[in-house]
Amino acid sequence: MEFGLVLTIGKYVFVALIYLFLIVTLRLLIIHISGRAGARAHQPTPQPETPRTAADSPPPQQAAAPAEKRPEIPQPKATDQPHTARLIVVSTSATNLSPGLSFPLGKPISIGRKSHNDLSLQDRYVSATHALIVRQDNIFILRDYHSTNGTVHNGVRIQDDVTLSDGDEITIGGTTFRYQALST
Repeated sequence: MEFGLVLTIGKYVFVALIYLFLIVTLRLLIIHISGRAGARAHQPTPQPETPRTAADSPPPQQAAAPAEKRPEIPQPKATDQPHTARLIVVSTSATNLSPGLSFPLGKPISIGRKSHNDLSLQDRYVSATHALIVRQDNIFILRDYHSTNGTVHNGVRIQDDVTLSDGDEITIGGTTFRYQALST
């Protein structure tokens, strides 16, 4: 009889542990989901700004440096080469960019999450090396580097190189840029 009693108590304890596990798991899931929704709901709506250049804005905040020290790659500057176009940040979830920031285009610009890119986006949905914008004569071409989440041009995920036109929108991860051709 004693063994049967221990077995019965063990069954009830086991069932209680399963219920406790489910309650804790559901609670954490609800906190995680409501925390994300709440964070999005409280973000201010971006206000249109006068476009700034990378030189006009404060330096982007860097993530904690890894144990291995890498040389810092400067952001493109207006003095690097003559430029006839620029990318303007329309909206972003990247921690190191803000709407209105602009980047002059003149030389090839690599875009990705890692610091070796000319334009580094601190966004987990951006591949290490995600896309490239190159200049051929007076046109700029957007190329995706077989990124995991793709590069979107005017609402369409690109498969091949795309020639950019004034006003085009480019979305990489959670950041949308507007391509602006400048008169020469």
